[in-house]
Amino acid sequence: MFDNILGNEEAKQVLENSVNTEKISHSYMFIGQEGIGKFMIAKEFAKAILCNGREKPCNICESCIKFNGSNNPNVEIINEVEEKSIKTEKIKEMVKSVYEKPIGASKKIYIINDSQKMTKEAQNSLLKTLEEPPEYAVIILIVNNDNLLLNTIKSRCTKIKFNKLTKKEVEIVLKQQYGHKDISDNILEISDGSITHALAVYGKEEIFSEIGNIFTNLDKINIIDLLNKKDLVFKDKESIYEILDYINIIFFNKIKTNIKYTYCIRIVEETKDRLTKNSNYDMTIDNLLLKIWEEING
Repeated sequence: MFDNILGNEEAKQVLENSVNTEKISHSYMFIGQEGIGKFMIAKEFAKAILCNGREKPCNICESCIKFNGSNNPNVEIINEVEEKSIKTEKIKEMVKSVYEKPIGASKKIYIINDSQKMTKEAQNSLLKTLEEPPEYAVIILIVNNDNLLLNTIKSRCTKIKFNKLTKKEVEIVLKQQYGHKDISDNILEISDGSITHALAVYGKEEIFSEIGNIFTNLDKINIIDLLNKKDLVFKDKESIYEILDYINIIFFNKIKTNIKYTYCIRIVEETKDRLTKNSNYDMTIDNLLLKIWEEING
């Protein structure tokens, strides 16, 4: 069923079994870091649920053909890639559609990608539907950080955990799907099992190497030198979340030697949250650097 998607064999097997036994839950939560195939697997899972063929998905029945052409009326995907948040209005529109019966099928499927982007109001708008879904509805929430979702949302979903890809799997995807040839071990290390991270890092190895040097040696750098390196490290705003994720990888590996890095990880996550909410970029980064330096050296 998922032959064209690398990694997460255990999660894929669970989903394949549910299709083969026709034991489909009304709501799922796919949990794991970005760039590991959750969205691709969700779409393939949805296609298989709706498929009318013997082998699911067959890719030749009317439902599969319409799905592959992005015009299957029984599937709705919310994928607000460019948006900072998923607004209440968007979820209310989806909820209204949920109560419209499927067309020529027994199921109707809704996929919300990056569902941690839903505002609290949007989550509350979805809650009643998750509590009492129509018999035919299947709702799949794809989430990078489930801590950003309400407990009442999480408690009503069947949770499927997704793991990071291996270095080899990341390398295969970069070569076969994106045509990248010269893939250094440094890129594979920095990507931390995420294709999204690997693509963001590709061609920027020198900057990420410098980030590694700085944040591995915070206890040996004075605060003035650290602030002076800000423009070098954080000038690429488009890669800021990959940069922050890499810094947290460094901190996670340092926890064994100094528990203070646990608090540094929290500071980085708070920084990501502020940036998501459109806080002033330079002030937010200055605040990040000051706080983590004080945590380690204070």
